[in-house]
Amino acid sequence: MACDLTSGFTLGCRDNTGGITSVFILSGSVSDIAETSGEITGITGSGEFFEFQLPRNVGDFTETPNASLENGTVFYEQVVNIAIHKLQTSIRNQVNLLTQNPNLKMIVKTNNGTQDGVGQYFYVGRYRGMSVSGGTGATGTAFGDQNGYALSFTGQEPQPFFEIATTGGDLSTALSGITVS
Repeated sequence: MACDLTSGFTLGCRDNTGGITSVFILSGSVSDIAETSGEITGITGSGEFFEFQLPRNVGDFTETPNASLENGTVFYEQVVNIAIHKLQTSIRNQVNLLTQNPNLKMIVKTNNGTQDGVGQYFYVGRYRGMSVSGGTGATGTAFGDQNGYALSFTGQEPQPFFEIATTGGDLSTALSGITVS
């Protein structure tokens, strides 16, 4: 049967960390993705992945499997939440463009593995894309409150996220025809 398990897993070392450090959003298109055993080894296309660096402890990525026994269906809901400091025109203009795009291709860089400064990269929205599903722009009330944007991106995919293999943690080594800014 095609859905038989192929392996189990054992507990590893407690060297795991949560959170994300940045997201990369594509302005352009993807023409081909090379994949081996669920890991992306190359992304070919055109355009540019723009990096949105995040302050510590303000971003997360969640993937939820949704299965219906009655209907025989399964999909994965992917949600990325980010915070961007400061309400200013240049950020407002980018938020406006992001909210209008229904098919964002996104790479999430996690904190996991950053003890060596590398981190891990995950490609989300591969088949159907991500889109802004909500958020806020707010000044806060007190001096210590956030002044800026909080955005949520959501996608529904037929398969779970894909990790991207990089050389030395350099995302550009996995890309062909696409630059990173």
